[in-house]
Amino acid sequence: MSAKLARMLHRGKHPKSSKIDIVFYVVLAVIISLFSLFLLFLLLWGFMTSLKGKNDFEQNGAIAFPFIDWNDWSNPFASNYEFFQFKNYGIIFKNFIFEQLNSSWYVGDRLVSHSQENIGFLSMLMNTLIYAGVGGLICSVVPAITAYLTSKYKYKLSTVINVVFTLILSIPIVGALPSELTWLRQLGIYDSLWGNFLRFFSGAGMYYFVYYGFFNAMSDTYREAAEIDGASDFTIMFRIYFPMAIKTIGTVNLIQFIALWNDWQATMLYLPTHPTLARAVYEMSLQKSDIGTGAEKFLLQTTPLKITASMMLALPITVIFVVFRNKLMGNVSVGGLKE
Repeated sequence: MSAKLARMLHRGKHPKSSKIDIVFYVVLAVIISLFSLFLLFLLLWGFMTSLKGKNDFEQNGAIAFPFIDWNDWSNPFASNYEFFQFKNYGIIFKNFIFEQLNSSWYVGDRLVSHSQENIGFLSMLMNTLIYAGVGGLICSVVPAITAYLTSKYKYKLSTVINVVFTLILSIPIVGALPSELTWLRQLGIYDSLWGNFLRFFSGAGMYYFVYYGFFNAMSDTYREAAEIDGASDFTIMFRIYFPMAIKTIGTVNLIQFIALWNDWQATMLYLPTHPTLARAVYEMSLQKSDIGTGAEKFLLQTTPLKITASMMLALPITVIFVVFRNKLMGNVSVGGLKE
């Protein structure tokens, strides 16, 4: 049966699909299409809501398009300024401020305190770019190095690392967070962007096994030929194997960047006085929020401005996805040698 199928494929013919297969693929296509339309609707709804005023949103409903009063631009129930001048985005940009953030902890008997004031939009944007950019790079490169070493050097230590990483991935480690926080505080690197990156250097995680399978499937003939020419282990790894894995590393880097860009929980735990944009958007969802200043602090609690902040956070990720969608969803080739 397999030989017949191979001959059909070689001649450019495709095996006939059964009725069950056709129905399955039709139903699957309909479900995926509906899901995609739902996601697009959410993005469109979010963008249109960000162009609404508070009164327009409450009076005309959440689904309605922004109400424009062409005769009276001062109408308080219209969204003229929000729609044409992006007023909500201007409010977010100016008032996305933490007036003061404090954090205190003990190192032995010594009290350590950190404090920052007037942390604005640009400062949070810089924190986000550093946190997501450097963190994504570490989370994509370190597992690749670890996986290369364990797949190409068959020592007992490589087996031990594989077993430990498998256990870490499959068994939830309860109670690790307090010890991790204590370790960072004892080292004096808690509440520090650069100290926080030490958490990403473990090399463990799902992508370690992705890299391990990738490098393990690649022929050792590359390394043997390079060793004959006098190449060092370092040169073989970074000038032969890693260039062939650059698509995989780049894809993982993009995925990790997106995950860290939207990460608000870890920044609250490990960087209490270095807020990111994701944390600021989360703060807006709280009834007693630390975000904002003066009278406009209460304005930030309205739904249109919350959606506006979410859209500002989602816009860069949307652009990245559109630009690199083929890399995120495309196939990764391993390469090979001519025999």
